[in-house]
Amino acid sequence: MAKNKILLSFDIEEFDLPREKGKDISLEEGVKISSAGTKKILKILARHQVGATFFITGNFAKTNPELVKKIEKAGHEIACHGVDHFCPSKTDPEKSKKIVEQVAGVKVSGYRQPRMFKVSHKELKRQGYLYDSSVNPAFVPGRYNNFKIPRRVFIKSGMIEVPASAATFLRIPMFWLALHLFPKHFYLGLAKSVLKRQDYFTTYFHPWEFTDFGDFRASWYIAKNSGEKLVERLDWLIEKLNTGKNKFMTYRDYVKEWQNEN
Repeated sequence: MAKNKILLSFDIEEFDLPREKGKDISLEEGVKISSAGTKKILKILARHQVGATFFITGNFAKTNPELVKKIEKAGHEIACHGVDHFCPSKTDPEKSKKIVEQVAGVKVSGYRQPRMFKVSHKELKRQGYLYDSSVNPAFVPGRYNNFKIPRRVFIKSGMIEVPASAATFLRIPMFWLALHLFPKHFYLGLAKSVLKRQDYFTTYFHPWEFTDFGDFRASWYIAKNSGEKLVERLDWLIEKLNTGKNKFMTYRDYVKEWQNEN
């Protein structure tokens, strides 16, 4: 019997939420906060012995190369997440690939645009990426409306697209904020409903969510169940999903399996 696939991912970026509120924060401080959260994430994954995909910005990789190498040595997939998280550029697919591959010492297969903004599939293909994961097939006020985009893996402009998971006919986004806001058993139930409809469930988080954000006062919906509370929630979620019916996989391994089957 084929197992359902759990594609867990983390956007390893410099913490830049203060910049959205007009408050300055240095790159070093932003990386320091996210580095603390990344270390917590690695401990959780090691405890459950599951793999994940880490989409890493060029800024983060250059500022903390040791941690990037630690992620790779732990057996997780290294992928790209642009260069400067706050200021995406058309040249990011090329530049971030060069930076991250040089720092990690491995070939990168995947890309995710910061904040799930649009990215040129033509450019991703030209740079040699295998897949893109820059689409959340849901409606997020102030960000995007992707109700017409498929919820399963699809090909667009020659590039394999791995959308984030969305639950029920309402397309409830199963991303990071959902685990903050929903009762954890409700979140788990939605995740299982996704697995009944398709063979994989994917979600993503940011490392700074697992910290206290330094002195920055985040909006209530971001601060809710953040820090150690989110550490506990993610630990619980992985434990509940890590059963004989499910298999944790990296995006790269899932895409290769999908290619063989299609």
